[in-house]
Amino acid sequence: MKYIPVNLETDRLRFRLITKSDFEAWLPFFSPDLNRHFLFLDADKTALELCAFWFEKCLLRYEENRGGLNALIDKTTGKMIGQCGILVQHIDGEPRLEVGYSILPGHRNKGYATEAAVAAKNYAFEHKMDLDFNHTIVSMLHIDNHGSEKVAIANGMTLEKTFTDFGDNRFHVYSQSRKEWLKTK
Repeated sequence: MKYIPVNLETDRLRFRLITKSDFEAWLPFFSPDLNRHFLFLDADKTALELCAFWFEKCLLRYEENRGGLNALIDKTTGKMIGQCGILVQHIDGEPRLEVGYSILPGHRNKGYATEAAVAAKNYAFEHKMDLDFNHTIVSMLHIDNHGSEKVAIANGMTLEKTFTDFGDNRFHVYSQSRKEWLKTK
């Protein structure tokens, strides 16, 4: 699992691999219709179907060594509050290393996404995961997802480009290069 942060912790969070036992805790993520829109998920699927799809995709990423999301565990409560990790994505046909993040509805607007995203990006740069990916790390987000956009900016990233995928979905790509990151150290 080359692109998975190992033993990563922040002041408030502990990262660990996602397991099938996290399914029930993650199910509320699919209740708000907004998440479906931002993630281009099928609006006709039930929350159970979407959560099953999400977990299948996440566990497959682990198996195929394409990175993956980690469960974010609140150190105080021991409960899962979100997911964050390093993913191998293809953007305009080019492989890129992405910091991805999602927070459960009851835990948003508390700084968890930024705290986790900064830690994941720093981990990737510190462990030189970016070297096979043009020395940059990105966050890719729906053009209307202003909350995720704020996280990407707080994570030291700047807008690199906007693109449309094969399904006519529009994304912003925020990025930071190793060179830019080193200036902040």
